[in-house]
Amino acid sequence: MALFRDAGGVFAISTVCTHLGCIVKREADGFHCPCHGSRFNPDGTVARGPAPAPLKWLAVKRVSAGSYVVDEGTPVPPGTRETA
Repeated sequence: MALFRDAGGVFAISTVCTHLGCIVKREADGFHCPCHGSRFNPDGTVARGPAPAPLKWLAVKRVSAGSYVVDEGTPVPPGTRETA
């Protein structure tokens, strides 16, 4: 998974490709799957297939000042952030 912080808070996006489960690589313009060439925008939406669905956003919970836990088994709606 990839963890990010922006003005809206902290969020996590799965790096498991929705095509066949390869691990995508983070790039300046989003994510790229090295196995079959799928590309994803920075928010995880599909820019180019064969991936059939966007990357999942994952639940993030703040446990203390500056420390967060990501629950990789709990998808959340895209755009969900934990306030920083």
